[in-house]
Amino acid sequence: MSETINNCFDSHTHFLGTGQVALELSLRDLKSALDVSELKIEQHHHRGEWLVGFGWNHNNWVPSDLPHKSILDKVFPDKPVFFSRVDGHSSWINSKAIEVLKQKGFDFSKDPQGGKVLRDLNGEPIGILQDQAHINALLILPDYTDQQLSHFLVKSGEIFNTGGFTHLRDMSMTFRQWQLQKALCEQQKLKIYCEGFITVESVKDLDRGLSEYQRCLDNPCAQLKVKGLKIFIDGSLGSKTAYLSQNYVGENQRGLLIWSATDIKATIAYCWRNKMEVAIHCIGDESVHTVAQCAREVSAAGLLGKIHIEHAQLLRPETIPLLKPLHVYVHMQPCHWLSDHPWLQDCIGDLTKYLFQWEALRKNRIHVDFGSDSPIEPTNLLLTRKALLESAKSIPKPSEDWKRFHAYPTSGWGQCQTEFDDQGIIAINFEGEVIRFR
Repeated sequence: MSETINNCFDSHTHFLGTGQVALELSLRDLKSALDVSELKIEQHHHRGEWLVGFGWNHNNWVPSDLPHKSILDKVFPDKPVFFSRVDGHSSWINSKAIEVLKQKGFDFSKDPQGGKVLRDLNGEPIGILQDQAHINALLILPDYTDQQLSHFLVKSGEIFNTGGFTHLRDMSMTFRQWQLQKALCEQQKLKIYCEGFITVESVKDLDRGLSEYQRCLDNPCAQLKVKGLKIFIDGSLGSKTAYLSQNYVGENQRGLLIWSATDIKATIAYCWRNKMEVAIHCIGDESVHTVAQCAREVSAAGLLGKIHIEHAQLLRPETIPLLKPLHVYVHMQPCHWLSDHPWLQDCIGDLTKYLFQWEALRKNRIHVDFGSDSPIEPTNLLLTRKALLESAKSIPKPSEDWKRFHAYPTSGWGQCQTEFDDQGIIAINFEGEVIRFR
């Protein structure tokens, strides 16, 4: 028997990146670092002279060591290579890439704030960049053309529709993307309603973010909303850069707090003062607690606004009372449990008791939505149900109907419906246009 959801919502996505990853070189099937020698390289896998790919995961390899630049050097000695890890928080690069990045001003001799350049005992980079170092290098790569970006966006729309979604939040919006996406919506090439958040890299970047936000507002589109700014304050569990309250198992470090508490408070205040919402990526328990404390201090000073906690994969019980008085939305991804649970115990030890506290949040009347974090995970409505069922042995299921967490929370924006059953998505109805998948 089929079920339906009105305005089916993926609450945390990277919309452009979803199509980009789908059409570029996939590294998800690598069984070891050495398997790069078997990759089938096509011309469209390049950005300018750079070979780019996405999806390697050393946690699935035996042994599960981080890869080294020397492996890439043997296979790709003459072209710069930039391979992003599956979580989007680390990159694996070769010696040619290091050479080109140095020419472009990248400093491998020191770690940027909120990032790491991994080095050997002699101080030489091994070819792994983490968090802000990864982002800084990625920003140096050649840009895509408008035609390429539009192609990625159309592919993204198809992927989200096939996964059952007609509504989403995009956590990587730019004004350039907004313009291209608006044109595609007006040409009826996208069957998606999209909220956008502009990513900013530092406090110094806030004015640029506000400018892009305002430009989006000044160029309206019926299928698009721009909501505010987004920041990353920690990394990921897979890269061991999410900020924890205790050390990672077997290591003398507990991740990265990429932004200082002072800068987090300044950003929250900046957004609320300018009538924008603020979305904050925080995965580790200590990063979520830090954000809650910062937001409470800003609100106590008389500024009020909406704050979005992105991921909250680990959440301590004492953090929840700090969140309750805030105008807060928490966006969680049950599908991460499917990917992460085989190795989480070995990674974070007894902190697993704080995993995925969606039911504790719901009981405390804190709004929770579910998403996929696509392209980090596949976007598919039924993956949420699968994750909730399989994790129930160790994590309490939401006592409320799980479909509620995938319904767009504001009425009046779109008249859409998704039909599905145990086998998958049957059809979506987008403003009266029915798209059938079987």
